[in-house]
Amino acid sequence: MRRLQQKREARGWTRFELAARAHVHPPRVGQIENGRATPAPGSVELQRLAAALGHAGDPGSLLNEVGDEVRCASLPGGVHHEA
Repeated sequence: MRRLQQKREARGWTRFELAARAHVHPPRVGQIENGRATPAPGSVELQRLAAALGHAGDPGSLLNEVGDEVRCASLPGGVHHEA
C-alpha cells in the first residue's frame, strides 16, 4: 500500500472524494495507489494530491510504500527512506 492510499483511508475518503478535492481524474488516483502509474515527484498532479491530503512533506513521499521507512536516530529527522 502506498502512503497516498494510507492517508486517504485515514481520512475516510473514497478515491473519488480525493480526486474531487485534488482536481484530478478519479481513475488516476487508483492507478497511482496501485502502482500502475507514477507521476513525477514535482508534478502538479502530485502536488494537488498532497495539498488535498494536507501533506506538508515532500509530495514524492506519497508514492512510498507503507513500511519502507526505518527509524534511524543518527540521521537528521530520524527517518531514512530505503531504496
